[in-house]
Amino acid sequence: MKKFINHIDHVVWLSRLENLDKNIAEIEAVTDGSLDRCDRDDMQTVICVDWNAGLEVVAPMAEVNDFNRALHERLESHGEGLLCAVYGVEDLEAHKAKLEAKGMYVGPLMEDSPDAPWIEKIILRERFAPEVAGSWMVLSQIDYQDNVIKFVDVREKVTG
Repeated sequence: MKKFINHIDHVVWLSRLENLDKNIAEIEAVTDGSLDRCDRDDMQTVICVDWNAGLEVVAPMAEVNDFNRALHERLESHGEGLLCAVYGVEDLEAHKAKLEAKGMYVGPLMEDSPDAPWIEKIILRERFAPEVAGSWMVLSQIDYQDNVIKFVDVREKVTG
């Protein structure tokens, strides 16, 4: 398995639930991507992801709970748009300890649901980190199966 270390893993947009299908269609049209949808009833959040493209869209469901409250508040204060950068770290718990030693708050562990459509492709662990320049940051330790992210060796194209 592979993972991004000290590198942006993916970006996340925030959508209103009633606009989710339209926003997904627009992202897919621009990127030629294909976002898988996962309704997380436990989080009262819909999550749509294209792991290969590094694109995610989240939309809080109507019922407000502890997990999606911040998403509802962010929609009210900032509207729809780019929500956060997800930053890959080598060891999520060690990075959390390092930030907490500096007096920074790091959020609770978030892991994937066993019924997520991408569960066979990745192992996901994330934590919210402090805001940076008015934007959310999420720390991640996402292990990808070898065939999830496509890379092209440009040296082969140049020399071949």
